[in-house]
Amino acid sequence: MSGVDRRNVEMLREEFEKQMARLGEMQERMSRLSATAVSPRRELSVTVGQQGVITEVKFLTSAYRQMTKKDLSELVLRTITEAREKMAEQAAELMGPFLPPGLDAKALMSGAADVSVPGESMLPSLLRDRLDRQP
Repeated sequence: MSGVDRRNVEMLREEFEKQMARLGEMQERMSRLSATAVSPRRELSVTVGQQGVITEVKFLTSAYRQMTKKDLSELVLRTITEAREKMAEQAAELMGPFLPPGLDAKALMSGAADVSVPGESMLPSLLRDRLDRQP
């Protein structure tokens, strides 16, 4: 292996190690995420953890006692959905910088992303730059 190749391999290794360290930091931050939603008339709050698992439900007033079962059920479900949407937005914000250009983190998390980004390489920029310079 020539000196230039060794330097290129070393630069790629260093970039890989940096990316792995950043991924570890992101994973730690993701594990601490939570989101809370409050119903429009402030009867209820719901908190969800990183995976959208409900971690807390609070009835903020006694107004729920006057609601029909159907209305209360719909209120709880809407509030849970809102908390989960907030969580997904936070997670997408954290993930975004780690994704290839043009790949939407929120769409990826929901399963709606087009992972075949036309005209864009999915390779990390450092590797793409090195390969582009090769004869």
